[in-house]
Amino acid sequence: MQLTVLGGGGWMPTPTHATCTALLREGTAAVLIDAGTGIERLVADRSALEGVERLELVLTHFHLDHVAGLAYLPGLRGAGGVPPRIWGPGELLFGRSTEALLRTLLGPPFSDADFGLAASAVRELGEGDQEVGPFRLRTRVQPGHSTPTLALRFGDALAYATDTPYDAGNARFAAGARLLLHEAWYAEGSPEASEIHSSGRDAATVARDAGVDELGLIHLHPLGGHEAVLEEARAGFANVALAHDGLRREL
Repeated sequence: MQLTVLGGGGWMPTPTHATCTALLREGTAAVLIDAGTGIERLVADRSALEGVERLELVLTHFHLDHVAGLAYLPGLRGAGGVPPRIWGPGELLFGRSTEALLRTLLGPPFSDADFGLAASAVRELGEGDQEVGPFRLRTRVQPGHSTPTLALRFGDALAYATDTPYDAGNARFAAGARLLLHEAWYAEGSPEASEIHSSGRDAATVARDAGVDELGLIHLHPLGGHEAVLEEARAGFANVALAHDGLRREL
């Protein structure tokens, strides 16, 4: 598998960080993780999808910084395998279908594009093990954010946890994964500290307790402070880096 971080930021895009989006490829199949503004990079440069015959898209939740890129999906219609099949936790987290939620967002008066140009189909995510196209996905509900969100795991290759405060259950969930992408919104004691987000120390604690090989920090604050977050994380876990836009890893 090859991972490309298309957006490592949270809340709002900046010149250096689009909001959360990652692309995981295996052969002719690919899955997008979240639909932040990083999807724009695929519209601008189709090479990342070259050879892709099927594209899936998995949403962790529906906050705007994680779904704003859905509006860009009609721009992918000329690439093979798109528009994607979208998988979301509408029923699981909110008792309302993902398709109904997305049609509200992608329909009048907010959008005039044909819904079929953004999604070839919409499917519901459950909690636990499931198949998303050819990918084996495990999900876990994270209850501590302002709305519930999902942590994701793709086999032993990748675990992904964002929009959550420190959650010890995520260490068990990510145990043994090669790479953990975990949010690091603030350094402890900074003005950005929040009860619904994780610090650099929190991310490092999850990575250490999970025994992952590598930690990438995502959902970075748009107003900066990233070096302080990285330094704090390194105090608790050595193999850690800011998951900057464009980062690639073979998993």
